[in-house]
Amino acid sequence: MTIDGTTLPSELLVIPQPLIGFCGLDIVNQSVHKSIWDAFSGTLQRKPADRDRDRAAVQYKLLPPNYEFPVAKPKRASYEWYHPKGILKRNWMLKHLHVLPSVVVLFQDIEWNDSQWTEKQVQCAAIVQGLKNALQERNTRLCLVLLQKSAPLPAGEDMLAAERAASLTTACGITSKMLFILPHTEHLMGYTMRLESAFLDMAQSYYALMSKRIRTHRDQLSAAHTTLKIRHQFKLGFVAEMRQDFSTAQKHYFQAYGNLDEIRITDTNCMEIKTIAGFLNYKMCRLMFKLKTPRDSINQFIIHVDKYKNCLGFKDLAFEHYAWLSTQHSVFAELFCEAIKNGLPALQTQHPGIYYQKAAEYVIKRREAAQQASATLLGSSTTNATPNQSLYTEFFGTRAVKTGDPVAEQQANIQLVEQERNFNHSSAIIALLSQAMAQFKIYKCLRFRKKLAIDMAEEYLRSGDHAKALTLYSLMLPDYRQEKWMTIFSDVLLKTLRCALLSASVADYISCSIEALSLSHHGEQKERVLLLENLWQVFQSVPPIPQTQMTPEVQALWSNALASVKSPIQIDLDKVSGVLELCATFEQVQLNNSDVLQINLIVRVLTDVPLRIRSFQVLLVDASNPQISYKLEALKYLCFPSLLQLRTHQQQPLEPEHIEPKTFEKNMRLEPGYYYQLICSTEAHQFNENTQLRIARLEALMGTEQIGALLTCSANYARKPFRHHTRSRDLDDNMTINTICYIAPTFHLSTQTNLGHVVSDAPVTTTMLVNEYYPVVTTISNPYNVYLQNVGVHISVPQELRNSVFLTTDISSNRQKLHAQIQVDVGELSAHGSNTATYYIFSLVEAEIKLQQRLSYTLDVDRSASGGGAGHSTTPTSTDTTPEHVNQLVTNSLAVISPVQIEYLDETRLRKSREDILTVRCAGDFKFNARFYSLNRRPLTQVYRGENFLLRANTEVVAVDEVEILDSFFICDHNLVQSNYSFKRKKYTNKYRAGDQLESVIVLRTNATLQDWTTARDLERSKLDDSVNNKFVSRQQKTQLAAGQAGDAPLQAPNVAQSNFMSKSLLGKIPTSMTIINNNTNALQLSTVGAMSNSLHSDDGKLTVAGTDEGSTLPASGQETQKSMRVVYNKAMEAVQATGHCRGFIKGVYTLDTGAGAPTIPRFGVFCIRWRRAGGKEENESKFVISGLDIAEPPLNIYCTIEEKMFVKMPMAFKVVLKNPTMHVLHLIATLSISKSDNFICSGHKQLDVSIMAYDEKELVYNLYPLQVAWQELPVLTLEYNTKADPQKHDSQNLLLYELVQRALPKRVFVLPPLKQLTK
Repeated sequence: MTIDGTTLPSELLVIPQPLIGFCGLDIVNQSVHKSIWDAFSGTLQRKPADRDRDRAAVQYKLLPPNYEFPVAKPKRASYEWYHPKGILKRNWMLKHLHVLPSVVVLFQDIEWNDSQWTEKQVQCAAIVQGLKNALQERNTRLCLVLLQKSAPLPAGEDMLAAERAASLTTACGITSKMLFILPHTEHLMGYTMRLESAFLDMAQSYYALMSKRIRTHRDQLSAAHTTLKIRHQFKLGFVAEMRQDFSTAQKHYFQAYGNLDEIRITDTNCMEIKTIAGFLNYKMCRLMFKLKTPRDSINQFIIHVDKYKNCLGFKDLAFEHYAWLSTQHSVFAELFCEAIKNGLPALQTQHPGIYYQKAAEYVIKRREAAQQASATLLGSSTTNATPNQSLYTEFFGTRAVKTGDPVAEQQANIQLVEQERNFNHSSAIIALLSQAMAQFKIYKCLRFRKKLAIDMAEEYLRSGDHAKALTLYSLMLPDYRQEKWMTIFSDVLLKTLRCALLSASVADYISCSIEALSLSHHGEQKERVLLLENLWQVFQSVPPIPQTQMTPEVQALWSNALASVKSPIQIDLDKVSGVLELCATFEQVQLNNSDVLQINLIVRVLTDVPLRIRSFQVLLVDASNPQISYKLEALKYLCFPSLLQLRTHQQQPLEPEHIEPKTFEKNMRLEPGYYYQLICSTEAHQFNENTQLRIARLEALMGTEQIGALLTCSANYARKPFRHHTRSRDLDDNMTINTICYIAPTFHLSTQTNLGHVVSDAPVTTTMLVNEYYPVVTTISNPYNVYLQNVGVHISVPQELRNSVFLTTDISSNRQKLHAQIQVDVGELSAHGSNTATYYIFSLVEAEIKLQQRLSYTLDVDRSASGGGAGHSTTPTSTDTTPEHVNQLVTNSLAVISPVQIEYLDETRLRKSREDILTVRCAGDFKFNARFYSLNRRPLTQVYRGENFLLRANTEVVAVDEVEILDSFFICDHNLVQSNYSFKRKKYTNKYRAGDQLESVIVLRTNATLQDWTTARDLERSKLDDSVNNKFVSRQQKTQLAAGQAGDAPLQAPNVAQSNFMSKSLLGKIPTSMTIINNNTNALQLSTVGAMSNSLHSDDGKLTVAGTDEGSTLPASGQETQKSMRVVYNKAMEAVQATGHCRGFIKGVYTLDTGAGAPTIPRFGVFCIRWRRAGGKEENESKFVISGLDIAEPPLNIYCTIEEKMFVKMPMAFKVVLKNPTMHVLHLIATLSISKSDNFICSGHKQLDVSIMAYDEKELVYNLYPLQVAWQELPVLTLEYNTKADPQKHDSQNLLLYELVQRALPKRVFVLPPLKQLTK
């Protein structure tokens, strides 16, 4: 029997459930009985989770045929003279949980129509009577269940069943409510659940009656029966739990726990009181968690522990008290975990791990108390304990020792101590600490978890399991090393070293011994010397301590470990600090292929004992491909007693007192405090060109050939967080640390670029201008004694300027080939040879052009001759720039140091290339803007069809160099008419500089509105159409007819066949003098993008951008990227589809995209300026597209004709033509009024009624005779509608006529003096 304080009984830990017993089921021989038993208590009930929630918590027990029920005790008439020997009997909970059922169910196979009904009825009655006799004086309920094959009929229909049921209940002596029918059909589960509900009701009535009987006994108790009160309260609470009345159960347990305070605690009854208090506390805490009051449960447990933690009892049995405390904490932690699984949230300050850890601490105290009791009792006692003597009585917590007998008590205590000695305290402590660590890990208490891991390792070490202790210590060492807790870390390190010694772990022993040599660990120098001696014994395959000091088991472990050790053992100095300091640096940051690569390795011993190092090595890696590595060994060294001398040697390497390096010997002794400079050198040609070498690791081999330790560290020098104030003791303040060295490639080509035009046979750098072909001459030279093949120059335009800047090598008159990138093949270059490459840049915008120039050549090499050659990491490059670059290039993941790229074509040939940036600044040529005015010089915002208006083209020279303007002209659209006056070309004879301004005035007239705007296709269709339109047909009807036909290309969405046909037809009409770039036939787009700049016009004197943005990129249909056809016109006439003298259709944008629409603002024409540089021969053209205005339909067209020159006293004709553009007859009243000053004598109709037929015109002719010289006001002509002849007209419409007259007729004329011939 175990000690009562060490564990709680299993019947207390389970949840009490009503017990129901089944009789008459033979589950072994009959399958029907087996299925019925499974339906009640087997797999059919417990496994499905949803079924568990639906069914009640009931415990079923299969009773054998001759089951003996516990005999009822005789009832007491009074408790006055009754004195119990204990509080709670051990078998009471077991009896009601597993022995005495609340309901006994008898199953019988009887059918209503059974032929042997009488015999079976007699047999069933006998069995029932036997059960009644066995349960005599018990309140256990008894019921009978008949197993039948078919389902019963509804009540009242089966008369045989009713008759025989009444006969059976009479024979058995039971009521009809105690008889049940269970058909074993396919619906067995449903019948089972209904029976279970009936059984549960019977059980509830049984336990209710039981509670009533216990309460009756409790009421008979007096104040002296405190023990019985506690017992009855516990029983009431337990029965309430059986009834699932948890609130009532908690109340009874709480009352019983309070009644315990009425009993005086002595050494004799201390254990019993604590045991019962532990039972009651467990029940209360469990119910509080179940009733969702976790704070009350935790507070109850804290109060409980504080109340009884000082109730020690017998001092010799103190371990029993600590065992009880440990059990209380561990059981409460389990309750806490169960509550958390059911949804209770926990915190870092309150979780189960705290109680598991506390339970482990009490087990440790239990072990210490047991050891002390064993030394006290077993050492001084001369009596022997009876081995089979029972320690405890039938009551919990009471011993079977006669009170007042010292010998018996002494013997019982000795027996308890001997039983405690057999208990494995270490396993209990480890189990509790493991559970506590799991909880602390869940709630992120990592630092406390480390402490528990150390405690567990110490417990493993104490129990003799050195391997597991070593594992835990090794896992905790990095954490304490990182946190710099040197006191704790030193203690853990020494314990790890001890575990490694006892478990014969060679690798751990060597690593811990080397780390223990650091001065940061507490210890004297002689201890470190002893550690070093033991370490070298291990290096020599000898155990670290003499055999006389080791057990045979440890000797055998060391022999096997030394024979099977894998050498060398790697130790990371980045983690193990304070033993050896290593730092490496390249002598030079960049080397050529013919130089010598040298690495200086600085070594210093940080401890106070000398170390012997077998060799030093430096590991180099290729920065672009870390898989390629090189290893260099230090062969020479220099020794310096101080850092100052090392710095002096580094800064003055050519002094006469320069120290020569010595040869490094194996197992050289390194003294503490000295600085050692070890030298690693090799030829640079062993490495590939264009390689960035990086120092990856530093290695120091320590030990012998049999066993060694490889000390490694990274090459990244870690600067100390705290600096010395003198800056003379920090290594990085006294020397330059370079961890990267670049092996620069040799590029065998040099270039010289000349920009600008050649003037007087000498190259002069001139500024590039827009719309000119700017020459670039590149001279390529080979200054080396090597033969170069396939020399080429590849020039490309940046991506953001691909639509505006072009390149060409063709300087012929057509200049048809313009590209975004060109390739110039130079060919072969012999040693010290040179050649030139010439190309031209053409730009349409002002920008800083950064051309990408790529030089490349191939060279014959022998790769097998390179000593340190390694594989190359290659990646494919894009083929968009040039078709030749399709091979694989050497990648570089770091920043590019050299622009030279090396590409191995095969084993004997490689290609080298270099990319440069050529920057050319392109300046503007001209600044152009266009304005529209009426004939009376007023700005226009709208133009009427058939109206004459002025175009003022202003040009400002912005070129930085002098230019010569050869010609300028305007090409108007086919829908406009340019007056003959505008055809007079202006002569340009002077040179123009920046700031000079020019102006051209052009008279235009349009004969169509926007709805009637004629396109090139309309003109072609009109030529094929034989029918002649009637001039009296309305223009609106023409517009409606045209809308039903195929207008301009953007207005319709043709099908695929039409799209392909139109694409081919448009491609066939492209002039041969144009260059097409990025041809895309899916969505053909011809644009004047870049070839012609936008015009600027102003209505009120302010400059605004007019028209659509011709410089914008039109995206192709279904594509996100800008892929459209770009057309550059070399001549101005090519930009227009000519239809007459200086007339035509502007080749704007033709597209088959369904989303495009007709432009809202028409283009009126193209203004062209032909120019060249001063003194140059190449002619250039600058073209500007002029966007027009809105064109409206006028009610009347007015034209005025007057002499160019007027002389005083000479008659002149003043003719006004009125044209009716509508389909209605116009009735007008024309009135001519002369000013009061009488400047003119006028002849003609001063007022006239005019009627103009549809699309007809009427002339008004007046003869004017000027009387004075200079500016004179002309007679004013006014027009108004004749409302009498046309009643539909009203006075408000006369305002529009007034505006038309003001725009069309001049107001003043300049009258010249009379001619000399006339005056004579």
